[in-house]
Amino acid sequence: MSYRIYLQIPNGSAFERTETGSRSIAESVFRAFLERDELDNKDVSLHLVYQRTTLAVHRFNEAASATNNWKGRVDEIAWPVGHGHVGRPTELEGGGRRNVYLDAVSIARAKKLGKGNISEGIRIALSRV
Repeated sequence: MSYRIYLQIPNGSAFERTETGSRSIAESVFRAFLERDELDNKDVSLHLVYQRTTLAVHRFNEAASATNNWKGRVDEIAWPVGHGHVGRPTELEGGGRRNVYLDAVSIARAKKLGKGNISEGIRIALSRV
């Protein structure tokens, strides 16, 4: 699973955890938690994590203007680009699976160009030739 959404109390205990590979489901669950009025003004935080990277932490006891208050601001979350779907990648017109043999430096460059996606990095590099 790529996304984890969960509530946490100050001692670090997490509860009501949801895990999904879908960005749209993660966003829906995060929004649903934000709408829970019974959590307002409580010392509870809501966490949205994508593959060990925290995308947002909402604190229910923060003022509406605080950076850790995500009510009405979910559209400002920096969602991972090109991610959010686990499984088979999108089909490319005329595309086909190919095995390539690359050295470590080339792999690192392709990964950097493709923001973690080696195939995308290779396509970007080839488009520059």
